[in-house]
Amino acid sequence: MSSKSNSIFSMSGVARVGVFAALAFGINTPFLALPNIELFSFSLFLSGLYLGKTGGAATALIAGIIFVFFNPNGAQPILAIGLVQLFGFLLFGFCGGLVRSAVLKKDNIKLTIVVLLVSGIILTVWYDLTTNLAFAYIFGPFWPALAAGLGFSIIHTVSNTIIFGISGVVVQKIWKRIEYIMPPLAAF
Repeated sequence: MSSKSNSIFSMSGVARVGVFAALAFGINTPFLALPNIELFSFSLFLSGLYLGKTGGAATALIAGIIFVFFNPNGAQPILAIGLVQLFGFLLFGFCGGLVRSAVLKKDNIKLTIVVLLVSGIILTVWYDLTTNLAFAYIFGPFWPALAAGLGFSIIHTVSNTIIFGISGVVVQKIWKRIEYIMPPLAAF
């Protein structure tokens, strides 16, 4: 199979990105009522893990635009904060692609869990820090506004750490099935 068919600009590439973007919303729906407990960022990370850096970034861009501007809980009214959120989503998708070979081409489950745990912590802390800084800067007073978001950031970081860590057990199993059933999809 040619490398063009694995491109995100091919018909199958566009379909894969679309499926992962839809997955980001479908998997997150049960958690909409819970503040800062979500599977959206994890599904964006998975898109990068399974589709590569470009596919993960494309998925995050599409899903992120929809999330920021057409969120079921309401659109983000502050464009600057929405753009910071969008950049954070892009990092989740892109970084999933960055760790792809370390996670999927190794049969070491402990390494996979550690890589996913560390990725979940770093990306979530970065996302929360940047969005909270933007919020505090725009609305102020800076330090009290920043402190007000700390509790939500802790909940978000702890929940994403658990989600990313637990997923390490099944990520490799799913990939083995993809390699066996659909080898062209699994091509690096």
